Amino acid sequence: MLNASYAGRTLPTTGPVAITAESVSRFARALGLSDAASVPPTYLITLTLPAADPLIDDPEFGLDWSKVLHREQRFAYHRELRAGAEVTCTPVVESIKTVAGNDLLTLRTEVADADGLAAEVWTTLFVAGDPQ
Repeated sequence: MLNASYAGRTLPTTGPVAITAESVSRFARALGLSDAASVPPTYLITLTLPAADPLIDDPEFGLDWSKVLHREQRFAYHRELRAGAEVTCTPVVESIKTVAGNDLLTLRTEVADADGLAAEVWTTLFVAGDPQ
């Protein structure tokens, strides 16, 4: 079981990370897209997932990756991001809900550039509970 006291906790903001043309092209090719003129909508997961490492690595939180299934991913862009931008990511443990002995963990990560909030990314994980 996850430590429910983490709900509402904000993790440290990452240092600036550059969105490079090379990383955007590589991500686009992995999706089967030939045009990498703009950042694919799902590209931000490559930045937001590593931003949650402090939580994932925290033994007091209690996350066991062998029991995790990815449930949902949502993106809200407030403006377009382009290669060359530098962004920071601030993950927030939005909620931890226990349903039938399993946990649903929702993280919201704010992605900001020099002009402020550019996007928000929600990641929901299903964490299987211990068998009874």
